[in-house]
Amino acid sequence: MAFRIEWRRRSEGDETILVIEEGSNDVVKTWQADTDLLQDFLNDMVAFDPSPAADGDRKTTNGVDSTHRSPQAWGELVMARAEDGEVLRIEPGPYWEGIAFWFRSRGRDPHPARRR
Repeated sequence: MAFRIEWRRRSEGDETILVIEEGSNDVVKTWQADTDLLQDFLNDMVAFDPSPAADGDRKTTNGVDSTHRSPQAWGELVMARAEDGEVLRIEPGPYWEGIAFWFRSRGRDPHPARRR
């Protein structure tokens, strides 16, 4: 089963990361966006395993109810990535607004230098 991961927003600060099953186009898992989660989404994508047991303490919603299975129900698309990390789509306006809100306004860099 193939998945894609999307960053979507309803309004500034009301943003969600979704796991979407490719075949059905159904949302199967969600996380409320925060700077750490978005930083992972933009870089390594280690936090986005679609299985329920993979979350540890992170707040997630599995078993998304039928009224929220459509990705569009979660707001406008900001960025979509394949589960292997390939960038599938970026909407430039919402993307840069999100970078400004979540990172620049907090003095953080979304792409920190990698430690060796």
